[in-house]
Amino acid sequence: MSQRDYLKDLGQAFAGTEVKQSSDRRFWVTVSTDDLHTAVQILKDRFSIFHLSTIVGEDMRDSFLLSYVFSGEVVVTLTVKINREKPEVPSLAGLAQGSLVYERELHDLFGIIPVGHPDLRRQILPEDWPEGLFPLRKDVQVPRAGQEAPKGEN
Repeated sequence: MSQRDYLKDLGQAFAGTEVKQSSDRRFWVTVSTDDLHTAVQILKDRFSIFHLSTIVGEDMRDSFLLSYVFSGEVVVTLTVKINREKPEVPSLAGLAQGSLVYERELHDLFGIIPVGHPDLRRQILPEDWPEGLFPLRKDVQVPRAGQEAPKGEN
């Protein structure tokens, strides 16, 4: 299938959403949290793209942006905007191998809750890390030398 065919076919498969091509083999599709599972299933069923390479989280200050990078013959990144006041996203447990580890990292570092995740124990942060303190949030207060670590929010 040519690259042009991928752009056309992705546009048809994800009608009503934003589909972009950033290079010959890279495509970006913006989906809502409600449509995330359907989008992953479309990648698997229509495009034979199964491999979740990573999930990247970004604090946009007013929201969070998650980028789910799937690779196959081409790379398709599903981007999802998450409400900062209710940082939840459906877990990809059972849909995409490797998602469990990446989702635990998002929970540790950003406080994003992958709803339906079977095991949200700590992945990166030490067990004595303050609850509710998420180090990759832009509003986190990092203690200076000699200062006590800030208390997390619950």
